[in-house]
Amino acid sequence: MHNARCKAQDAECGRDGSVKGACSPRCVVEPISRMTRTRTWIVAALCVLLSGLVVAQAPKTAPAQHFVWPGETEALPAAAAAAVDAIRTPALAAHIAFLASPSLEGRGLGGRGLEASAEYVAAALAVAGVQPLAASGGSNPAAAYFQPVSMREVRGMRGVVSITARGTGARPVERGRFVSAVDALFPELPPAVLTGGLVFAGYGIRESSPARDDYQGLDVRGKVVVVLAGLPAGDEWRTPELVARYAAEAVRPRFGAKSALAASLGAKALLAIEGPGFTRILAAALAAARASAKAPFFVLAEGAQQPPVIPVIRLSARAGGTILGPSAAGAPRAKPRELPGVAATIRISGLERPLTARNVIAAIPGSDPKLKEEALVIGAHLDHLGQSGGRYYPGADDNASGVASLLEIARAFAASPQKPKRTVVFAFWTGEEEGHLGSEHYVRHPLWPLERTAVYLNLDMIGHPWTKAEIEKLVSETKLPRGEEFLSRVKPEDFVELGVAEWAPDVAEVLARAARGTNLALRLDRTDGKSGGSDYREFARRELPWVRFFGNYFNGYHEPTDTVETLDVGQVRKMARLALASAWMLADR
Repeated sequence: MHNARCKAQDAECGRDGSVKGACSPRCVVEPISRMTRTRTWIVAALCVLLSGLVVAQAPKTAPAQHFVWPGETEALPAAAAAAVDAIRTPALAAHIAFLASPSLEGRGLGGRGLEASAEYVAAALAVAGVQPLAASGGSNPAAAYFQPVSMREVRGMRGVVSITARGTGARPVERGRFVSAVDALFPELPPAVLTGGLVFAGYGIRESSPARDDYQGLDVRGKVVVVLAGLPAGDEWRTPELVARYAAEAVRPRFGAKSALAASLGAKALLAIEGPGFTRILAAALAAARASAKAPFFVLAEGAQQPPVIPVIRLSARAGGTILGPSAAGAPRAKPRELPGVAATIRISGLERPLTARNVIAAIPGSDPKLKEEALVIGAHLDHLGQSGGRYYPGADDNASGVASLLEIARAFAASPQKPKRTVVFAFWTGEEEGHLGSEHYVRHPLWPLERTAVYLNLDMIGHPWTKAEIEKLVSETKLPRGEEFLSRVKPEDFVELGVAEWAPDVAEVLARAARGTNLALRLDRTDGKSGGSDYREFARRELPWVRFFGNYFNGYHEPTDTVETLDVGQVRKMARLALASAWMLADR
């Protein structure tokens, strides 16, 4: 699961995929290298694995409508039930063991391990009889499984914000200079230079209740906007909705609404002044930057992902005092205003090289003459974090668990004598850990038209269950009626939370039926998903219905300890069965 590339950020991690706390420096150290091994070797490895299979050990609704209770059952359609029962625990374990093995070097973007993983997935699909979605267009039919994704690799990124003001002479006078990981945290951006006049927009908020418009009377077109992080003082600003929108612990939600508003008003960039606690975050970022000085990051060759449409650069309180004056930088009642004669120049430097990665895309045609022109897309990201400091990051849960499940789901669909009405597309994404690059490329260049895509299902990190304490906290926070009774009946190993697009109640109802049909208690987390932490975000931003299949975070998240041994393969099977049942019924409506 993508963690906003905490390498140069304060890595924060929430259940939605956002990031909290410090994160280990890690990078991809191998340059891209096409495998010298042949496809025959991959197929042979696949056959060996599958011949000796061994089991390895979250309009609004009332809270009650978000839950499926333990013991609620409903029979699945016969064809769906048969396919669900075909999910094999040993096959899941074998796929995970191979994908998380040292030979694949952590499946880092740009590394040979990820290339080998893509070949493995394509071979597994071919063995299962699942055909590529794209036409081959060449002499190698196997190449039709791959969608090339052109990227740029950037190394040695350094960001500087220079603040200048008109002086008495002809030249402006530099008022301040703020460097990445010293006074500022930059998003990962390719080399660029951006200049604009400065406007201070208070907290950068426009709300009807409580009534506030920090942009009233301000013209920010072509300007760099300075805002204060967080929320204004007052209990009226401490509602759960406003805190989630503007003051969440996670970086993406905290600045998503502010940057989107500034962008819609024509701003070039957002400078966000943080509070005193930001010093600790900067210290961690500086240590991480020094530890991974050669670590690259990646962007799509055709340009930055949209949205976000403007960069958000976070500044220390000291930097804010330099720009606004020491009293205004932290003042809760500081008034928005233009800063005449003051400008910011943002410089991003680094070394670039082109790189091509690959999505793996396959499909099973629908059975209905008309509805087969529509598709359900179900995806899982194939990449992980690669190697760093002589260690590799296995990524057994993140996301070998999702890939293994998707391979088994695809095989079960292919083996079924009866197919659902709609076409089912299986997508194995590249570059998720770098910012959902593979799925972003796909929605820009879909192999199946987005206007004929009914729903997207995402499998990411499905190998760890909820704990009893977490379920108790969730029931309390959601004020579930008869919550104590629910808790007395639920088993943590049989409880799941799925995310679902808040505008798709029909999809939510199918998910509830699928949970009943697979004997699972369920909570539906209905959100817009547009700031989400995995590939479903790209579909949410195109207003497509989406579903998030996710298990739970664990101590080995984004660590070398995310191994097969720490994974609960039984939990993977439960999630795979639920995902298959959901996909089948959604595709067969």
